[in-house]
Amino acid sequence: MYEEILQRIEKECEIRNLSPRTCFIYKFHTTKFLEWAGEKSISELTLYDVRNYILERRTDGATPGYCNSMSSALSFFYKHLLHIPWDLDIVPRMKIDWTLPQTLSLEEIEKLIDTAENIRNKAIIALVYSSGLRAGEVVRLAPSDIYMSTMQVHVRNSKNRGDHWTILSERTLELLKQYWRSYPVPRDYLFVTLKNPHAPLHVGGVEIMMKRIGKEAGIDLHPHMLRHSFATHLIETHTDREYVQAMLGHRSPNSTQVYIHVSNKAIMGVKSPLDAPKKKKGKRKKKEG
Repeated sequence: MYEEILQRIEKECEIRNLSPRTCFIYKFHTTKFLEWAGEKSISELTLYDVRNYILERRTDGATPGYCNSMSSALSFFYKHLLHIPWDLDIVPRMKIDWTLPQTLSLEEIEKLIDTAENIRNKAIIALVYSSGLRAGEVVRLAPSDIYMSTMQVHVRNSKNRGDHWTILSERTLELLKQYWRSYPVPRDYLFVTLKNPHAPLHVGGVEIMMKRIGKEAGIDLHPHMLRHSFATHLIETHTDREYVQAMLGHRSPNSTQVYIHVSNKAIMGVKSPLDAPKKKKGKRKKKEG
């Protein structure tokens, strides 16, 4: 129904070298908005339609972050396809409530790996945690990205449109070997679907799989919690922040700084200035004379 519009969005994304994930999100939100607008012609759309749409979604329970995602997508649609200037006074971005990232204990991560019955799923959970990967990064891994000789993982074209390196756990490597032997078929991507024709995994598939395994283990799980846990546990063991930043693929140290706030152990050794030892007052010597 909206094929022509979606194709135009793809072209506008392509000319700006936006990621396929960003393009997908823009098309998704634009489609949902047009469905909401119903029979109203595109030439009749105004910024107040977007405002009312986002307000309605917020009333229905959409989070501020999700509303801002809709706003970004529809701003792109209005500016580059409809050529209507965007006005932040009419469609402002919502203020996000800042919360600390959720993390898991090492015992909970062990429980997740043990709960996963399939060796592929065990390997994915272990790799996402032990290397600090995003779900989108793990599904794009090629077999050649696993460097057994140096115990490293080469992460290509990550969220920040760049490559970076991270560590490879020995335990994870053993799980990867078992997984590879269980599916010894030539393929471009490391992780594939369990059934023929063994197509590449998608982010949604990883999220669904982890949610299911988390439920079985009694843990409310999202893939990014494993990445948060990786960074937090490294900070707690006094790994240099510069190394953590590099392994996470963060451009800015501010992105890594949040894990200092998450880690309780990082501040456990800090004394309050009120508890500083008091200096003993020395007795004044009597003047001779």
